[in-house]
Amino acid sequence: MIRVGVIGLGFGAAVHLPAFLRMPDVRVVALAGRDAGKARTVAAEHGIEHAGDVETLLRAPLDAVSIALPPAPMAEVSERALAAGLAVLSEKPLAESAARAERLAQRAAGAVTAVDFQFAEMDSFVALKRELERSSSVVSAVKVRWRTLSYAQKARAWSWKTDHARHGGVAALYGSHVLYLLEWLLGDIVEISATYRNDQTAAFSPAGSAPAEDTAVVHGTTGAGATIRVELCSAAPDDHLHVWRIRTAQAVYWLENAGASVLGALRLVKEQGGTRQVIAEDAVAKDEDARMQPFLRLARRFINAAATREPCRPDFAVGARVQRLLEAAAQSAAGGGRPIGGLASKP
Repeated sequence: MIRVGVIGLGFGAAVHLPAFLRMPDVRVVALAGRDAGKARTVAAEHGIEHAGDVETLLRAPLDAVSIALPPAPMAEVSERALAAGLAVLSEKPLAESAARAERLAQRAAGAVTAVDFQFAEMDSFVALKRELERSSSVVSAVKVRWRTLSYAQKARAWSWKTDHARHGGVAALYGSHVLYLLEWLLGDIVEISATYRNDQTAAFSPAGSAPAEDTAVVHGTTGAGATIRVELCSAAPDDHLHVWRIRTAQAVYWLENAGASVLGALRLVKEQGGTRQVIAEDAVAKDEDARMQPFLRLARRFINAAATREPCRPDFAVGARVQRLLEAAAQSAAGGGRPIGGLASKP
């Protein structure tokens, strides 16, 4: 039985906590958040013994922790959990900077860690990776369009997710997933450029604040020569979509919205010789958060690794790699979209 503590009362309470509560080989023994009183209330609803702040949680008898906090406090808490000898599953971005993420990955060497890049657990993306690996044709171009109206934008709610100073923005929230998936599918991105806009966020940001980007266009090139174009927007009132187009010499693969949520189900379609064939489609249980099943798959792998002390992927080293790409995109955007090269992974 693996004893788990969950830290975070947003996505942590909405997805991490119920996922771990479903697992027969897991006992959730502690819950923590920035609002210790709320943590105790939620914990009482589920019969969780230890609840309150992070200090309270880390004093509990634990084998692993799952952390869903903003980047800066998440990195600090991850370091403390690693120092306590715990396996650590973290949300992304892993930290507030690439340098901090790299230090965290180095600190985690030999420990069991994981980062919640959960889209790679979806049937549609798994099927796409299998198709590309089986094909003898090299990917030449990828285009991604991911546009939605986030809760923060719809409610005009200022939080870390809309605050540049707290490392929010559409690149951190959605772009981190896309950059991970691109390298998981295609290998290293070796050059990147980007342009950002924050018009919609600036309209409701407090005086003196630094609104994060709500729109990002990112271009890249892989080591194998594929070209990449990614358009991200969290402030699109009428245009909700999540679409990938992956072109090879033999076929074009499409990942398309298969349901109402752009954070959930996708359909994989292969277009070849004038025909379209559905290869895979994600299923979402009725009345269930679309993110639950992908997170469960990753969380189960993490728990198995925590039990055996075997490595788990994607780990903190992968999280640090994605953070390096995010930082390069931000540097490009700050420099007027100039390309940033030299991004190949270290051998």
